[in-house]
Amino acid sequence: MDRAAGAVLGMLFLLSARPWSTAAAGSPYSCDAPLASTLPRASFSSSSELSSSHGPGFASLNRRDGAGGWSPRVSDKYQWLQIDLGERMEVTAVATQGGYGSSDWVTSYVLMFSDGGRNWKLYRREESISGFPGNTNADSVVHYRLEPPFEARFLRFLPVAWNPKGRIGMRIEVYGCAYRSEVVNFDGKSSLIYTLNQKSASPTKDVISLKFKTRQTDGILLHREGQNGKHVTLELVKGRLILSLNSGHANLPSPDARVTLTLGSLLDDQHWHSVLLELLNAHVNFTVDRHTQHFQAKGGSRYLDLDDEISFGGIPGHRKSVVFPHKNFHGCFENLYYNGVDIIDLSKKRKPQTLVVGNVSYSCSHLQIVPVTFLSSSSYLALPGASGEDKVSVAFQFRTWNRAGLLLTSQLKHGSGALVLVLNDGKLKLSLSQPGHPSRDITAGAGLSDGQWHSVSLSLKGSHLSVMVDGEAASVAHSLRGRIDSGDTYYLGGCPDSVSGSGCGGPLGGFQGCLRLISVGDKAVDPITVQQGALGSFRDLQIDTCGLTDRCLPSYCEHGGECSQSWDTFSCDCAHTGYLGATCHSPLYEQSCEAHKHRGDSSGLYYIDSDGSGPLEPALVYCNMTDTTGTSVQHNGSHLARVKSSDGESPHPVAFKYTASMDQLQAIIDRADHCQQELAFYCKKSRLSARHDGTPVSWGTALILNITATVMLTGMNGPATQ
Repeated sequence: MDRAAGAVLGMLFLLSARPWSTAAAGSPYSCDAPLASTLPRASFSSSSELSSSHGPGFASLNRRDGAGGWSPRVSDKYQWLQIDLGERMEVTAVATQGGYGSSDWVTSYVLMFSDGGRNWKLYRREESISGFPGNTNADSVVHYRLEPPFEARFLRFLPVAWNPKGRIGMRIEVYGCAYRSEVVNFDGKSSLIYTLNQKSASPTKDVISLKFKTRQTDGILLHREGQNGKHVTLELVKGRLILSLNSGHANLPSPDARVTLTLGSLLDDQHWHSVLLELLNAHVNFTVDRHTQHFQAKGGSRYLDLDDEISFGGIPGHRKSVVFPHKNFHGCFENLYYNGVDIIDLSKKRKPQTLVVGNVSYSCSHLQIVPVTFLSSSSYLALPGASGEDKVSVAFQFRTWNRAGLLLTSQLKHGSGALVLVLNDGKLKLSLSQPGHPSRDITAGAGLSDGQWHSVSLSLKGSHLSVMVDGEAASVAHSLRGRIDSGDTYYLGGCPDSVSGSGCGGPLGGFQGCLRLISVGDKAVDPITVQQGALGSFRDLQIDTCGLTDRCLPSYCEHGGECSQSWDTFSCDCAHTGYLGATCHSPLYEQSCEAHKHRGDSSGLYYIDSDGSGPLEPALVYCNMTDTTGTSVQHNGSHLARVKSSDGESPHPVAFKYTASMDQLQAIIDRADHCQQELAFYCKKSRLSARHDGTPVSWGTALILNITATVMLTGMNGPATQ
């Protein structure tokens, strides 16, 4: 097996943990108990062991028997030490040592965790770029507190670097406490309805909290309705959570009545994600995995005066106000609370406040799907072909942000040609080349670099070549030359350095992203057997985890710039924002008409950005380049308007819509030396205004109202004077 060291550390984004004082372990805080040292030796396992005395069972902190710690058979970046805590626990800190009295210690490592011992998740924080610093000698203990803590049953320590004069050697401890958990499983056709106590006083604040995990991209998490179409709905759409709010306010236009907030990404990874929803009259706080959005409704809208019924996992059939298509949730909820009430516990006890629709269960299964992460453009997975078969059949699912990369290549037997599958510009292209024949090409799919899972199956048999993407097939039929036999080896994601030919060493480079559910010749491939060296070979892979991250969450693009990403970077499209730079931070426009005058610009319409790189958008103004520079903010009222009412007495309102918002106007005024507004009123036997007793203030003689309420701003270098 080719186990050349891969660029693992550069691709992992981990919490840069700060040192934790050993005194903390004895503090009154109840979640710092040692968890690993009390476990039997059978609870420890590893990728390999140097000898029976170097086995994982000797890896407890401060242990001196055996060889004094764990050491693998080979010191490379594919080794790991695993602990089974016996049940799901809250983990708050970790500690490491080297091998007792030896030159074997780990100087850097990464930490992974799992509920079921499969589909591992990396412990990380977006702003960190390194693993945990480890040890500098064999016996000193290095502690790190985990912020935030996590819940898991299984933990894995993966050495990244070690003493160059020794080997990998580890002794470890894990700190934490028992974790209380109530779970409910929805099968995609069921829901759980909770009815509030009508006798209790109306709450001044609604707080809903839960955790969920699923491998489905879509599904309703919760729904609550009120009168006039008012509703609050939380829905998973393409792996992102969308909170839909409809205030149902009769006096509001529809754009203000309906609001959507979007948070999260890649939430269909079969790992737990936390949700907190707080409704306080017109205020909404929406939090997903420590990312929060705040919203305040306009026009006196409220989100608390809703019906007494909340549905979780789906929308009951008798609810008709939500017209968008929806699917019921398929997956697990954990610790579901409404204003402190444990909804799952009430449901388990069959309390009358809860109603189960369909089939739900109160346990959460662990799917044994093993993903594979291709960490770099030099990664590859080599699998044996179906020898002796006169057909080619390969299937898998992939997800990536990269728009291009080699997915699959194979040389067919007996020199009958080569098969190449690439991702190019977000589309799949399957090519079959045969000596003396033009290449047969099929293009299928579009937008496949969106970070979603996409299914691919390709087949070649007789004269028929086909590829199916997400259930849609594309195929061609040609007269093929000779018999087509399956190749000896299929290379996924890239090629070894020793292999050349069609598809290898091409301009696209290797695939970076995740694969799962791989099958060759209609036989499923178990990546764990590849990891153990029993099948195929690989380089620069992480097996049993999908390491895809969303670099646009949160987005660092300012002023509405559109974020796009690849495996290892992101970029911002600043078009139509009025800003420049890598994150759309630098203003494209001058801050004032005075600045335009200094540039030698003549009078005319210009965009100015009064707050520079601040949050306000540029505003269109007229710059009057006279001796004293003037700035005019235009509106839609600079024309003659008749104001005579039908009864001759009632006032006639006139509304103005400026080309700048009130915040933009204020920013322009704040930079001005002088501000004025002109209004011209021509009238005939008409009151300009009236006192409370109805006595007119003045009378005019013209027929037409002419309002030229243009804001004139001069001397844009100093503060405004009123």
